[in-house]
This record gives sequence, C-alpha cells and structure tokens, in this order.
Amino acid sequence: MENYSLLMGDSVDEDGGGVDGEAFRGTSPSRRRNRDCPPHLGFAMAAALEGLLDDFLVLVGNAGLTAYMEDERDQYYMLTKTFVESFQFNNKHFQPSVSFRIYDDPITMKLKDFCTALDIAPVGTAKRIESNPKELLELYRGITNDDCRTIQRGKIRNIQLPTIKYFAYYLATSILGRENTSNISSYHLAFLIAALTGETPYHLGALVARRLSNKGPIYGGIIASRILAHLELPLDPTDVKITPIRLDIAAMKSHQFVTADSSLDNIIYRMLFADGEEREVPLPQPDLFSIHREPWSRSKEEVDEQLKIQGFHQQHDSEDAEPSYDYTVTYPGASSSTYPDPSSSYYGGATSWAPWD
Repeated sequence: MENYSLLMGDSVDEDGGGVDGEAFRGTSPSRRRNRDCPPHLGFAMAAALEGLLDDFLVLVGNAGLTAYMEDERDQYYMLTKTFVESFQFNNKHFQPSVSFRIYDDPITMKLKDFCTALDIAPVGTAKRIESNPKELLELYRGITNDDCRTIQRGKIRNIQLPTIKYFAYYLATSILGRENTSNISSYHLAFLIAALTGETPYHLGALVARRLSNKGPIYGGIIASRILAHLELPLDPTDVKITPIRLDIAAMKSHQFVTADSSLDNIIYRMLFADGEEREVPLPQPDLFSIHREPWSRSKEEVDEQLKIQGFHQQHDSEDAEPSYDYTVTYPGASSSTYPDPSSSYYGGATSWAPWD
C-alpha cells in the first residue's frame, strides 16, 4: 500500500475565486509550494480507511489509471505553463491529434501517442459528449440517491459513497483538473462509468485532451512532465520545481468530506442527501459503503438504521473545532489554457493524492 501518492491539481473557492496569479509570480520559488505530506500510507490511516482504500484502487484499476496513478513525476513551473497555455486538441475523423509547446518547441502528437504517454488506453468514442446524455444522467442520479439536477449543475459533494466521491476529487484535480473542483461534469461521469463498470464507451484520452484545450485555469503539470519524458526531451535546468499538495485529511475538511473536528483516530464522514439533509457517519463502514453493492447510493433510512445499530450519535463540530472551510478548495497549479498571455493565471503545482497521515 505504498507509493499511492496520486498527483492532483489545485482548486478554487465556491464563488470561482482563485489564487492571484500575479501574486504567485512575485513570490520566490521556495514559497511556490503547498502543504507537503508523507508520500506513503501509514498504519494509522490504513486502519482508519479499511476497505475504502481497496475500493479506491479497484476504481483506479477499472478505469485503466493504475500506471498513471503510480507514476508521480516532479512538476515544473515553466514546463507546465507553456504546455497548458498552448495545448490544442484536433479531433480529425481519421487522424486526431494534439499540439502544444514544450518550452519554445512546438510539438504535434497523434492522439494515440498522447494516450501512450499517459498510460491511458485509446478506446471508446472520441466524439464530443452531448448535453446530459441519458446514461451519464442516470449514473449521476444513481450515485447521488436521485439528485434531480442536470449534470452541469451537479456537485461532487452530492456523491454518497465516500470512495466514489474521493475518486471524483482525484479526477477533478489530477486528470481533469481545472479551477473549480466542486462541480461535476460529463467528463467526470464518463470516467466514473469506466471505474464502476470496467466498460469504456468514451475515449478517456480524448476527454483529457478536450479538458486541456478548454479555456480557463487548467492543471496539467503531471501530464506535461509525462509528455516531456515520453518524448525524451531535456528539462530546462533553470525551471522551478513545484511541490504538490496532498489530498489529505486537511483537504478533505476543506471539501466538507469529513467533519472539521475529524482526526486520524476519529474520521467522521459527511454524507449529503438530495434534499439537503446530512448524516455524519464514522469511518470505516466497509459493508455500508462498499462499491461492490449496488445501487451506488444509500437511503437515509438505511444509514439511520446502521447508525442506530452502532449506537452512533451525530457529533456536530464543537466550538473548539477547527474552523469550517469552503468545500471548493483551491489547488495551485493551473495555467490558462488559452494562448500565452501575460495576464493569464498560473497558480503553481498540481497536487497529489496521498495518505491522510
């Protein structure tokens, strides 16, 4: 269970505000970093998350992301900035490709070669996903216990099972990373279909390419570093290494994934229902929250019955608990995916999924 420090991006607050790109550029390299956590899963966290970690790795494996997840590469400021700001996806019917810059060098790759560099299988349709396709809308409602919002207005926080929700946050930052990590999208759900069923109706590499080519702050440091290595290009020796943040227990408090007074010895999951009601559930709950038991959501009645059996009472955050956080967190590491512009916002390093210890 070691070395699963999954690479992740940075995020923003619920109102869409981000880190000041100009302020970031004015800081010294030593300050262009985020919280660092031990890269290995300790015994305390393994015990606390018994069952959930195994389920998470199943989702990663089903989606074909194991090699990507295990390959945590160093990320660099200018490499990421030039790569993301120049990235374009050309979805030609017979020869889809991507183009970008590595420092000053313009490069074009076939989409299948781009997928090879990322260790993502080039299978499934590469066509643009239509608005609210039936199968993705049904999946969203299935994992949120019938949240009736459209996909565009859906929230990751509404996902009920903690492992699926955690995987969605991983997608939102490490693979489909962009500034807003609270909203869900068709791209997330396409990956979730693969993760939950093992089927890949959508071309996951094309989804990554489409996201990188979107306008707005995008987090592509891990991908840029993988492309650099795949093409055997030299790293600029003057480039600045970016230290990733970890998706640890502090980050999970920010996402309102756990209560603000949770600790490694007492992790309390915040489970949100479609009507806005919430239940606080102590982890682990391997039977209640197993991804191997459909449906992939639970009713309030089932949760309440389980808590009653366990004799658990809601432990609302005490007055002495850590302050509440916005559940859309800002992870530094985004570059504007438009053409290079002095005013474009670049935020620093992508984050890593890491043990919560």
